[in-house]
Amino acid sequence: MNYAIETHQISKVFGGTVANDRINLQVIDGHIHAVLGENGAGKTTLMKILFGEEQPTAGTIKIHDEPVKISSPAEALRLSIGFIHQNFTLVNEFTIGQNFALGIEPIKNLIMADYDSVNKKTRDILDLLDMPLSLEAPVGSFSVEERQIIEIGKALYRGAQILILDEPTSVLTPQKIEKLLDILRRLKKEGKTIIMITHKLEEAFSIADEISVLRKGALVATMARDQVSRDQLIRLMVGEEPLSVVEKSPHEFGDTLFEVKDLCVRVGGRDMVKHVDFEVHRGEIFGLTGVGGNGQAELVEALTGMRPVSEGEIRFNGKSVVKWDIRKRRLAGMAYVPENRITRGTAVTLSVLDNLVMGHHYRPGFHSGFVLNQNAMETFAEALIRQYEVVASSLEINAGSLSGGNLQKLVIGREFSMETPFLIVAYPSQGIDIRTTKYVQSELIRRRDTGCAILLVSGDLDEIFSLSDRIGVMYSGELVAITRPEETNRFELGQYMVGSRRNR
Repeated sequence: MNYAIETHQISKVFGGTVANDRINLQVIDGHIHAVLGENGAGKTTLMKILFGEEQPTAGTIKIHDEPVKISSPAEALRLSIGFIHQNFTLVNEFTIGQNFALGIEPIKNLIMADYDSVNKKTRDILDLLDMPLSLEAPVGSFSVEERQIIEIGKALYRGAQILILDEPTSVLTPQKIEKLLDILRRLKKEGKTIIMITHKLEEAFSIADEISVLRKGALVATMARDQVSRDQLIRLMVGEEPLSVVEKSPHEFGDTLFEVKDLCVRVGGRDMVKHVDFEVHRGEIFGLTGVGGNGQAELVEALTGMRPVSEGEIRFNGKSVVKWDIRKRRLAGMAYVPENRITRGTAVTLSVLDNLVMGHHYRPGFHSGFVLNQNAMETFAEALIRQYEVVASSLEINAGSLSGGNLQKLVIGREFSMETPFLIVAYPSQGIDIRTTKYVQSELIRRRDTGCAILLVSGDLDEIFSLSDRIGVMYSGELVAITRPEETNRFELGQYMVGSRRNR
């Protein structure tokens, strides 16, 4: 058997936390290898070691049967290893070619970057990926889905034969996920070796040749895809029987708590939200879905006070909040779990403690006059860490050192603990593991059953169907449909999502 990558007894210790514990991983050359595990299982740390972003505390690595020391990402690239991170590393103001060649630009006439050759090579790679994108447009003008593919193209441009992808579908809609998986299958046919970190079992079964499971820093199993079942994988991941599906009992809504009337949002001269109307009642989960880039993000930014509205009205508890700033809306009883936990949900240069008490520090019990109560804050933060199983070695470490999934759990725990009457939750299960997803979904149902009004924004149709009392679908900035889960199906929602059908 020819292995592209072999690790022998790889361990990594951060302070007193064992992130990787004597891992022996073998990745077959030319195969797609899925790596599963809960948050804090050590998946991303192991991949960072393979890409030279972290150095192992102990253990060795072989690439194509040759012992190597991957001392830096530059050394990993020299070994033809590319890493597509969960959070994009592109420069939005640059073109695709400028991003691809950044730092390695070919020179002509001794002084000038040869972008003619860059663009030719870039076009060849985009053709391979079946992405006919403009070479003149800045990367920031492309959709999230397109930028994900551009990240893969950047690694290929730099000669990667081994591609590591960290949760590549976490920001993609169902339709775009299948396109990405098709691209990965195409790259496999081209002889590339692919390692994919994912929480989604269906994707692992759809695309992987082999599946490895990490739990608590250790590699507990590696199996061929056709030799394992979904329930077996879940047991390996969580160490127990499969977790049950969240159940939602029918009940009557209360009165309208949150109302949007004829709302429009304009960004850079373009209408991103067009005359949107809906309301959310006490005791209701209103699910909002749609293909990414159809105005959901701009709508939520307007509702939370992060973006001005062009026209229309937003009413909370009978009062207009259009001119209220973010803090005033939060003080009035609006909590928000944002889609992007790094740029919107946390201050990654501050401590875990600081991030957990954000928005709580001005509440009774957390301060005396102008002096913060450190003991009260630490007790509160430690309780949230236990409740949401945030893996952090201490409260003092920077939040930016946490994995993406643990950052998501931190934000969810902080916002849910406010027990506000209205909650906006965007993509709550994005990048978090099965156990935590079930807990978060159960908490949403509990909040709904106690009278909280919830706006749930998600591209995960399973999540939308299982949690929502009513479902709204956005297309091209418009709310084209409002329906109920029991009155529709995935196919019909898909028609609304691509604009081939509407009911309003």
